[in-house]
Amino acid sequence: MENQKTDPFGNIKGDERKAEENNIEVDPFTIDLNDAKEALQKSIDAWDGKVDVRSKTSLLDRVREREKIRKWKPPFFEYVDEFDREYADVHLYWSAKTIRSIKNVPKKNVRVALVGLRSFFKQINNLKPDLSHPDILKCFNITAEAYKTEPHPYSTDLAFDPELHLDPFAGVKGDERMNKSNQFRNDLQKALEEINFSIDFLSQLDVPHYRREYRFKKRKSKCAVPTNLKSNVYFDIFLWWPGGAVHSVENVPTNRAIIALATARKFLEDIDTQFPDLQDEMVNIIYNQTKQRTKPGQKSKDRMELKPAEEGGLSYWSRITHRWVKGHFSKAKNTFVPPEKGI
Repeated sequence: MENQKTDPFGNIKGDERKAEENNIEVDPFTIDLNDAKEALQKSIDAWDGKVDVRSKTSLLDRVREREKIRKWKPPFFEYVDEFDREYADVHLYWSAKTIRSIKNVPKKNVRVALVGLRSFFKQINNLKPDLSHPDILKCFNITAEAYKTEPHPYSTDLAFDPELHLDPFAGVKGDERMNKSNQFRNDLQKALEEINFSIDFLSQLDVPHYRREYRFKKRKSKCAVPTNLKSNVYFDIFLWWPGGAVHSVENVPTNRAIIALATARKFLEDIDTQFPDLQDEMVNIIYNQTKQRTKPGQKSKDRMELKPAEEGGLSYWSRITHRWVKGHFSKAKNTFVPPEKGI
């Protein structure tokens, strides 16, 4: 006897799917771009304080929705201090990762940066993205990693050029004083401190030794050295930078020495530590001195992987964050983890 199978749905069939409507493959980069745009708009709405719960029918539903929105963390910005909301960090966010951030942005400029990000996303060609732009390249490769597609190789000299690349943050800058990762900026601050000390040192030469501040009695200036050690009339003036002086003028009278150092101070203060003008020969000299002075893998006990890539290691100098990007040894995996590219 032939077995029969009962159809629990009473032989009701579904409509045949149309291939042209349902089998279209969406490019992974386009998916991440659309997700980023949506999350960014929600972040802008959160900054603006927009909470639209009018579609909720009951009071309880509206309360729940407000609580849900209150607990949601906007991915494109976060307050530096939850209890003092005068500054925020603004992030270029993509596929659940932060590409880069502008730290300590004043409250009045945060929305400008967020709208700049919106304009930046709108100008990305999802079918043919400009991979010469370091931020777009990083986004592209993060998507490639997530979807197991072919990444685009990183340049050995990956850097954001404000004259060539659209600034995602619309030119907004944060307070760099709290950014510890920029090694070039750290060295510039040390050089400024030394110049300020030297100017103060020269300004109090007429004060009797016993009445001088303690710091002037025990510490010598690195920027102003007496031409004749037995006299304080003429000085050799140095533009000091961590690692050693990079420029000097000899036999300068004290009054002109103070003016020279004040001019050097202005030169250093005008340097943009996020986008230094490396076409300026002097800026290029001090920049490369920082790069050479902080080069990793130079100690005898350092692992070979810590050396720069051009010396057989894995570390590289980033012209985005102006520091050496290094890997680290994982004890748990008993292997060396290479540095992340493009940061």
